[in-house]
Amino acid sequence: MSYFFRVEHDLLRSEAFKTLAGSAIKVYLVIGLYSDFGTDWAYPSIRTIARQAGLSRQTVLVAIEQLTRLGLLATSKATGRSTAYKIIRQAPERPPRSKPAPTAPQPPAESLTGTGSIFLEVNPRSGPKSLEATPGSGPKSGPAPAQPLGPAGPERRPEQEPPSKQDQTASIPIPGTPFRITAEGRLLVAVDLQELLTNQGIPGHLAQGLVTQKDPEAVAKVLLNAFYLESQGKLQNGPGYIRAGIEDGYDLLPQVASRLEGRRRELEAQLRKVAARQEQARELDQHASEQAAIASVIEQLSPTELDQLVEQAIRLLPEPIVRRNPTLSNPFVRGKVYELALGH
Repeated sequence: MSYFFRVEHDLLRSEAFKTLAGSAIKVYLVIGLYSDFGTDWAYPSIRTIARQAGLSRQTVLVAIEQLTRLGLLATSKATGRSTAYKIIRQAPERPPRSKPAPTAPQPPAESLTGTGSIFLEVNPRSGPKSLEATPGSGPKSGPAPAQPLGPAGPERRPEQEPPSKQDQTASIPIPGTPFRITAEGRLLVAVDLQELLTNQGIPGHLAQGLVTQKDPEAVAKVLLNAFYLESQGKLQNGPGYIRAGIEDGYDLLPQVASRLEGRRRELEAQLRKVAARQEQARELDQHASEQAAIASVIEQLSPTELDQLVEQAIRLLPEPIVRRNPTLSNPFVRGKVYELALGH
């Protein structure tokens, strides 16, 4: 299922797993939670991993080093970009079956009842939680890998957009679902909707018609409602509800809308932090440029000219700001000398 993070049995039976510390297992699972659909690359910061796993920053770094050393995790660091992580699957290649495996019978729609799983849980202190469901108990996603949004299609290696473009299209995953939400509250679909509907029990021809005729965001809203109702044990006829909801244009349930709003606000807070860091960096660059310009002009002055301009600057500046330091090491004196030199 494309919106679940899987852990192979081969890993659990491996020698590498036996040597892993508990903190490394927690970090492994958190990185898996943040993995992108289709590419398996994840971009959580060390702070995010630490908060989600309940670990210190140093413990997270040690865990990442152990996972990398054991071949369970790959990392990629590019200049100006956050570190990317990829879970390395441990399942070995197996020979194909001599005969096709029999198809398991699909449960009737009435059996799609919930098991008390957590859906779209948003907690500002601990971060998002993934959907916890008993196998075979909830809405099913298609087996095909999800296609990430964007003009480039699926990626084979970690690629991030430049900050300016990334700010315009920034989105955050909706835990337990194959969807994302933007800071403006738009839902983004990261999977093949027709196949997803088919795997919810909607007939293929009907799924194709619904996807063709309806806005993808409207379809996503109905599916989010269905996922929520299933997690609460209130979905008795999944395919029927989904079909009726898409045809009649059901809006988000209040509970789902509230949790999506919490997720959207979390993204907004992250974007504000990014914007603040960018503004701080811009101010530092501007200050450095100004200091470089001042130094360049001062270096071109002769000693006599420089002494004269320093004396003139001290006379023009308020006495309190030059009383303790009437020299060029005083930034006010230095700036005033620069202004006077440009005026000569």
